[in-house]
Formats: sequence, C-alpha cells, structure tokens
Amino acid sequence: MKFEVEIDDKLVEALAAAVADKLGEDAGTREAFAKFALEQILGWMSGRTTYQSMTEQHTEWLTALLPVFYPDEAPSPERIFNNFSVPYGRAAYISRVLLEKQQTIWRKKGRDTLFVALKAKDAEATANNNKADGRKLVPVSLDNASYRELTVIVEDLFSADATLPSPANKGSAAGRRNIDIPSQLFPLILAKFGA
Repeated sequence: MKFEVEIDDKLVEALAAAVADKLGEDAGTREAFAKFALEQILGWMSGRTTYQSMTEQHTEWLTALLPVFYPDEAPSPERIFNNFSVPYGRAAYISRVLLEKQQTIWRKKGRDTLFVALKAKDAEATANNNKADGRKLVPVSLDNASYRELTVIVEDLFSADATLPSPANKGSAAGRRNIDIPSQLFPLILAKFGA
C-alpha cells in the first residue's frame, strides 16, 4: 500500500538544522524518514510496537534513523544530543548501546580510523625509537570507536608484557580522545594490523 503525505514546512524547520537540511536535499532521505514515521505510528496503533521506557524507544528509533541521516558515521552522544533532542546522559548511553549492537560495522571502522591516526604519527615515533627514546610520548587524537579499539590492542599487548609503558589519556572533548602514546608501542600496535 502506498501512502503519500505532505508535511508542513514549520514542522521540518523545527528540527535540528542538520536533519532538516538532509530532508530538504534528498528525496531518498525523505522517503526513508516518512516510511519510518508511518511504520512507528502503525506499529503503535496495532499494538505490535511497545516500549518499556523512553530510553528503549529512543534507542530503537535511533537504530533506524542514524543510518538514514548519517550512514557513514559512528553513533556519538554529541550527534544524538544535538540533532535528535535526546538528553545528553541518555544520548551517551544510547550511543554506547548502538556501538555494541552494530559492533562489527563500527569495530572495523574504528580499527581503520585508528590505523590511519597511528600511521600519521608513525614517523615521529620511529624517529624517537631510533634515538633510543622509546618512552617519549606522541600525541594522537582519536574518535571514541578508534579509542576503544586502541584499548583492546593495548590490553592484549600488556597481557604479553606487563612492563610496557602505557598510553596516557589526556582528556576528551566533542567525541574525541587525546592520547599520548609511548613511541615504543607504535610498532607493536601497528603489527596488530599486519603493518
């Protein structure tokens, strides 16, 4: 059954600008969004869709909507908070849940991003190692998904050699982590990628 609907411009203008712009620019996004909205209302009216909490509802909705509006980007608390009117604490929780639900997709992207970030600083680390200064720290900025992958790799390295110096988390902002990584860890971490 095909439904066609016209939505008042004021409703679209009330959305976050990034979402409203995507709806305005792309017919495919509008179609996917309209289909999602109609399915949710029909699911509720027929009793097929019930949620135990707002968090569960937001999680399910964002599972469907984030790939429509941000198909190539990992779920982040900032994006959910800024563009979907979800309180920040709930947005942080939902982004963690979505990363776990879509683990294989985002783990690969996180590993790829980590590899690129490390390769960009590898020359600096190599120069330090060549000067016998393997404990010298190299600053690296990572998104949350690549940071999680770094922690998995470093934990594996430490299980084999507990005497290795550990990276230092220097803080986070806007979905990024600033990490100081000892130079001697670079070749060990990159070897985990087959590099």
